[in-house]
Amino acid sequence: MKFSLSNSKNFNKFPLPSRKKISELLDLIEEKFESSSDKSINIKFCEIKEISMLNKEFRKKDAPTNVLSFYTESNFLLDQGFIGEIAVCPQIIDKEAKKYSKTFESRFYHLIIHAVLHLLGFSHENMHNRKKMESIEKEFMQKLNFADPYIY
Repeated sequence: MKFSLSNSKNFNKFPLPSRKKISELLDLIEEKFESSSDKSINIKFCEIKEISMLNKEFRKKDAPTNVLSFYTESNFLLDQGFIGEIAVCPQIIDKEAKKYSKTFESRFYHLIIHAVLHLLGFSHENMHNRKKMESIEKEFMQKLNFADPYIY
């Protein structure tokens, strides 16, 4: 799976994974889901203010969040292999990592996995789908040598 990165600000104070590490993660996802090969996404790093605005506009929730997935609805873009965009907030990830006694890297990877699964059509709207999605997330986290993201 191809990807591009964009930033709304310099986030050097956070230990963001390298392009190579993100690529390795997306390769793991592609290995499991052949339907994701030849697909591309954009990952955008956002400040709290920006992700709050996006959350309010698109989810009608007037609060910041850690990550948002935006599946493209453009047939042209889908035909080109672009499946969507992920907006991620390093500041919130950092706070949550500390709150849940996780490393920033572990929390970041978990949320990117979670967001990509949404772009691939997974949902956690009911218990059955939630358990399935969490199981896949745990599988990828284990492959990356991270602990179960749902044990705090």
